[in-house]
Amino acid sequence: MSASLLRVLRNLRRVGIKDYFHQMNNIGDTKYGKLVGTDRFGNKFFENTDEDEIHLRTRWVDYKEKYYDVSQIEAGWHGWLGYLVDTPPNQLSPEQTTKRATPLPAQAANGTGTRNAYVPYSTVKPRISAWIPEIKERSA
Repeated sequence: MSASLLRVLRNLRRVGIKDYFHQMNNIGDTKYGKLVGTDRFGNKFFENTDEDEIHLRTRWVDYKEKYYDVSQIEAGWHGWLGYLVDTPPNQLSPEQTTKRATPLPAQAANGTGTRNAYVPYSTVKPRISAWIPEIKERSA
């Protein structure tokens, strides 16, 4: 187990029983930290700067939706979660946001495994063709 029992119990006391079970169900760990910001999809981003927190596991997201994937996070927040930048996107000045590339608009949710899954269209002629038998008339 990567987390110590003392840390888990301390976080249980800090977040409460309801949030404790919510975190264990969603992220598999108990975490306590300050709310850094919320994106336009309603996802909440947190950070914990305590010394006893596991290295590179001090930032996390609480998704709004019950069924989620990483494509539901904006690019700026994704960079902050991955420690690419130290300043969250909601604390950047307008001059700093124009320096970055303008992200593409968020697309629909990932459709893998559904009817909306991406299926490539092939323009290459197949090498193997199906056998079509020739039917001849029987002689009587």
